[in-house]
Amino acid sequence: MRDAIALYLEYESKMQRENLFELLSKEYTIYSALYPGSYIHISPSFYFPEVVYIDLDNKSAKFFADPSFLDLILDKKTYVDRPIIRFHHSDYTKTLPEQMGYFDLLISQYAGFVSQPCKPYLRIGGILVANNSHGDAGVAYLDPDYKLIGVIIKRPKGFVHSTSNLEEYFIPKKKFANLTKKYLQSINRGLGYKKTATHYIFQRES
Repeated sequence: MRDAIALYLEYESKMQRENLFELLSKEYTIYSALYPGSYIHISPSFYFPEVVYIDLDNKSAKFFADPSFLDLILDKKTYVDRPIIRFHHSDYTKTLPEQMGYFDLLISQYAGFVSQPCKPYLRIGGILVANNSHGDAGVAYLDPDYKLIGVIIKRPKGFVHSTSNLEEYFIPKKKFANLTKKYLQSINRGLGYKKTATHYIFQRES
């Protein structure tokens, strides 16, 4: 296998999401994060001391088995503590060997409907950051356990956080008599909304 650091750098150059977690670390109090469907995206560990990564891809398992990835984290981490990293080569919809109601942050990025099966691991008051590639942000918006508290918009110079005019988001372009989580999950893609953001921030309220 190629060096894990080289693999990560190649991946991040395509995805360009490292600054997303830097912004989250500045806007919210986050120590621990759960990242279902992470693949080899270790950027959260640069900003949060404890991160649990979950992915079924065999390449992910090989990546996390290569200890060289830890050297990159030690070099780039922005906190004093020694990083705590766990990887589960697993299906995130199944029961995980992690404490319920523990994590400060749940990350949903291009990995399906993370917000639902992984919600029990997020503490009350913790935050979910979700994009809407598969419709997960829309599902979270319709879930009474979550409250939309912010959005992140990608600009040419980087990501920008906003808490203004949140009521303008998640208004469908098409009229629905009864838009439900079940429907959004059935179409497995982001619905068209009148106003959109790159990422959506939800707080778990119950």
